[in-house]
Amino acid sequence: MRYSAPLTPDHADQLGKDVGMIVAFAAKALSHTHGIDIDRLIQSFTSSNVLEVTAARYLKALEEGHTAAEAAGRAGTALVRDWADAVLETRDRLNEQTTGRGKKAAK
Repeated sequence: MRYSAPLTPDHADQLGKDVGMIVAFAAKALSHTHGIDIDRLIQSFTSSNVLEVTAARYLKALEEGHTAAEAAGRAGTALVRDWADAVLETRDRLNEQTTGRGKKAAK
């Protein structure tokens, strides 16, 4: 599969399966490690934007010559980092709203 080329129907089917596994493993890991509700994670991780970005990252890593396992690892790691960044950003925003102190003010 190539990031820059149109996918055949078989490749598109395989990409869907691969991305589904990446999302499932990321959700299970976060749920197991941090005790987060897996249903909420799956709901968040299966939005069209998340799936598109994960698929693009996976295909790009494949095109760069990584094995399927390495590409999946890279895409999954990026997904978890994006999730963690969003959680931290939301926490900072909520903290600012409740305390009137933003991230910069706390330093």
